[in-house]
Parts: sequence; C-alpha cells; structure tokens
Amino acid sequence: MLLNKIKLMNIKQIVLISSIASLCFFVLFKLSLYLANNTTFYNWIIVRDIVGINLVIGFLSIFSFFLYSYLYNDDYFNMFSLVYVSVYFEFVVMTFFSQKVNIFLLMEGSRGFLGLSDIFRTIIIFLTFFENNSITKYINKHNILAVIISIIITRFCIFTDIYLIKNWMLNPIINVIEISKIIMNIVTYLLLLGFCIQYLNKRSINYFITFIGTLVIFLSRILLIKGLYTNESMMYTLNRVLLGCGFAIIVISMFTEILLKSKENEKLTEKVIMQRIEMHNIKKEEELRNQFFANISHELRTPINILICSFELLRSKIDDKDKLYEYYKKYDKTIMDNSSRMLRLVNNIIDVSKFDAGAFKMHFVNCDIISVIENITMCTIQSPKLQNRNVVFDTNTEYLEMKCDVENIERVMLNLLSNAIKFTAPDGNILVECTEEEHTLKISVKDDGIGIPDEYREKIFQRFVQVDKSLHRNAEGSGIGLSLVKYIVEAHNGEIYINPEYKDGCEFIIILPKVKCDENDEENMDLTRTIDKELEQKVDIELSDIN
Repeated sequence: MLLNKIKLMNIKQIVLISSIASLCFFVLFKLSLYLANNTTFYNWIIVRDIVGINLVIGFLSIFSFFLYSYLYNDDYFNMFSLVYVSVYFEFVVMTFFSQKVNIFLLMEGSRGFLGLSDIFRTIIIFLTFFENNSITKYINKHNILAVIISIIITRFCIFTDIYLIKNWMLNPIINVIEISKIIMNIVTYLLLLGFCIQYLNKRSINYFITFIGTLVIFLSRILLIKGLYTNESMMYTLNRVLLGCGFAIIVISMFTEILLKSKENEKLTEKVIMQRIEMHNIKKEEELRNQFFANISHELRTPINILICSFELLRSKIDDKDKLYEYYKKYDKTIMDNSSRMLRLVNNIIDVSKFDAGAFKMHFVNCDIISVIENITMCTIQSPKLQNRNVVFDTNTEYLEMKCDVENIERVMLNLLSNAIKFTAPDGNILVECTEEEHTLKISVKDDGIGIPDEYREKIFQRFVQVDKSLHRNAEGSGIGLSLVKYIVEAHNGEIYINPEYKDGCEFIIILPKVKCDENDEENMDLTRTIDKELEQKVDIELSDIN
C-alpha cells in the first residue's frame, strides 16, 4: 500500500517535505489573495477569456491523464483521472448553468452549501491512497464505466447541492456542515500531501509536479470564501485562474512525463534490438563452432587414421627388412605430410586460443620486410606442391626497413600463398606484389583461381568460417587460418581485406604502417638467413594439406 511506502521513509524527510509543501501552499494562498485584492489581474489579456482557456486546458489535462494511464497502465493516474473528470465536468456545468441561475450567489447566500462533489472527489483520493481494496480494483478494471459513473455522480451532487441551498434545507445544521467542510479539506490536503511525499521520495519529479497541480486546484476550492475579498467578483475570477493554472501544470507535467517515458522506451527498444542481434550472432557463432568442430574432427581423424594404417603396415613388414624399406620409401611422404597437417592444425588452434586470452606474444624488430616476403615466396616456389602453377614476386622497392614480427609475417604470407595454391588450377597464376607508398606498405597476393563468393568476403576472416563446409571438399582446411592472419596483421596496426573490384579470382591486400621500433623495444634476432631448412620446413607444414 501507498501508506506502507510512506512509513518506510525517513521521518526527517517526511517532516521536511511536509513543511516545505505546507509553506509553499500558505505562500501561494497569500499570494493569490494579494493578487485578487491589490492588483487588476482581471484585466490581463489571458484572464479575460479564462473560461474558454479552462475549457481547453481542462480537456487536455484529462486527455493527458487517460493517455498516460493507458500507455503505462498506471492505476494511480487512472484513479486521479476520475477526480479531474469530476472537477472539469463541475466547472462546465457551473459555468453554463449559472447563465440561467446565479449559482455562486446562491452558494454565498446560503451558508448551508454542502459541496457534495468535493466529498465525492475526496472519497476517490482516499480510495487511491489506500489502493488495495475491491472498489479500486474494480474501477481500474472498468475504466470507461468508471468515467461515466463519475460524471453521473458529479452531476447528481451538483444539482442536489443547488436544490438544498435553494430550499434552505440545511440551515438547521450549518455549524455541523462548516466543521465537516474543514475536516474534509484537512483530510484532502493530507492525502494530496502524502502523494507528493511518496513521489518526491521516489524522485519522480513530474509525478510530484502533477500532484502540485492538484494542490493548486484544491487551493481554488479553499479560496471560495466571500469574506477574504474586497470585491466578490474577484473570488470567482481567482477561482477560475487557479483552476486553469492547476490544469496547465498537469498538462505540462504529464506530457513531459510521456515524452521522457517515450525516450526511455526507445532506449529500451534499442537495447532489446541489440540484444536480439547479439543473440542472433551468438547462435550463428554457435552454429559455426559446431560446424568447425565437425570439420576439426575430420581434419584430425583423417591424418591420424592414415598414420595408424601406415605404421601398422610397416609393423607387418618388420621381419622382412627389404620389404620394410620398400614400404617405408613408399609411405614416407604420406606419413610426413599427415604429421605436418596435424602439427599445423594444432599450432593454429593453440595460437588462436592465445590471441583470445591475450597471451600471444609478438616479437617486433626493425628488418627489411621486402626480403622476408621475397624469401618465403621463393621458398614456396621451390615446393613440389606448387606443381605447374606460376608464382611471380614483384616489388617497386628493393629495400624497406620497418617494424615487423618476422616469423609471424612469414606465417601470414605462407597462409595466403597456401590458400592461393589450394584454390588455383595447376596451370594457374599467383602474383605476390609489394608496393611502397608514402606512409604504408601494400602487400598483395593475387590469384586467378575460383575466387570467394561475395557473401563470404566479409565473413572469411571470422573464426570457424569456411566457404566450402562439406567434409568432402576439394581442399582441406580448418577455417581458422585467416582469422589468425587477421590477428597478426592487426597486431602490426595494419589491416587486411579482399579487393572487391578484382573478379578474376581472389586478391588479398595487406596494408602495414611504415614505422620502426625504438631501440629499447627491438629484440635481438638473427636476420641473416635466406632460404634455409627452417623456411623449407615451414613451407612443407603449411602446404601439407595440398594434395
């Protein structure tokens, strides 16, 4: 219940907020009387047509309440909308009916004016404050019916009041009525103050302002006392001005709250969309991972089975040395190739895992990168796996010293050359080209093979992605080599992409910045090697899955 929520608040907070609200209410009370008795505010342009303004603003305030309670299913505001419907309907009836009968004169002429509409509205506020009751729940479930009943009851109250004061029927109990009015006003004020305290404590500023507007409307009722004014007509004008101010405060605060809620909903919608996209990506990655492990199992099982079969065959010939040597020579290359395939796959898996964990270490030095690329290309050309493919190396500069990790640059080039060889026909062409530009080095590996479909050109560098996912594909591969290449290139602060304009095969382009290591950062490495056994071993391992 709302009362329980207020009980949970700090007593000092309640006292402070109550004191400030009461002080503001008192100041507004005195200010209103001062304007009515000491100024000509009734001549202000905006006040001249205050009835028409109130009709429009009052309607907008009711509309804003219904809109808010409908959009955000707020029971408090749904109940308070009944209060504003009653106030607005009473204002309309009193305004237009008073053209036939001077209702205000009757009210002042008879001290026995009961104010049944005010009692009805206080009951609604009371039910809203103590919300866990069957009546409130029923009202919140039947909004339209509640509005109709509110209008009917308000109309009944108005005309009952008029009938009673016209016939002087309550004069015998005037003192009781006056005391009852004071008690009712105090109760109404305390209930409204309770709402203000609760929503200010929740830092719902717009809600707080809305209830301040309600207090202003309540003030317009309190000020309907003839003895407070030097001119009786000022009482009715002030009543309408305060009523209009209360309606205006409600309209501004409610539409502001709706706009703020709309922005919050937009942000929540964006978050939901982002989460859905993220969930979709996670599912997609999960599918790729499952496909990857299916392929990995094939990649591992195939060489292991070949190795086991080869060793079993050799063991079967162990008693016949000639046969053993004959079969060893026959299956030596098969054993070596499949061992290299396994080693290459395991190395790639380990290194990708290291990149993910941030444990992959780069060893940067200043070296002639053109020589590094040329050496690895020349070593690849000498491999028997190249068959009749034509590999050409070209550069516009013979020497370029810059920062790089030699072993990993060799690894990048070997992977790209291996892919080019796999997917290029035996009589195809492969071009490795280095182009020195003002601030960068551009490395291109181009072939005239089968190429990569457009839909895979953006995804090909993602882990687990393979263009040919079947287990009976033309060329073997795990789908993690290019993701590793991308990691290494980005570790050099470079970028790698597929040339979208080249359609006669595939062209990978690497852009590396022309920068050098500081002397303190440079690591000692032997850079004098050319095409040696170590490079040949790397080439053999990288090209091991090419038949």
